[in-house]
Amino acid sequence: MPMQTHITVLEAAPGRSEELGCYLRDLLEPTRCLEGCLAVELQRDRRRWQLHSRWRTSTDLERYFAQPLLQEVLGSAWRSGAVQQMLSRAA
Repeated sequence: MPMQTHITVLEAAPGRSEELGCYLRDLLEPTRCLEGCLAVELQRDRRRWQLHSRWRTSTDLERYFAQPLLQEVLGSAWRSGAVQQMLSRAA
């Protein structure tokens, strides 16, 4: 199976970029500890944050999507209004 790459791009609501970054940074270490995670990086360009991850297999990537922490953190950021727009895609 080929390595899987996934990118999530989130645009912060005006004035909420730092808050969104705090939510996203909470995902980094727990994600790095997941089975099959080869790398996870967080990048910022003004209000736009990019969460880039690489996985050993598509099964590992699917497990990542099913993680309660991922759902909780992204859901909380969205409900708080810190996220204005989100795009998620395989790369």
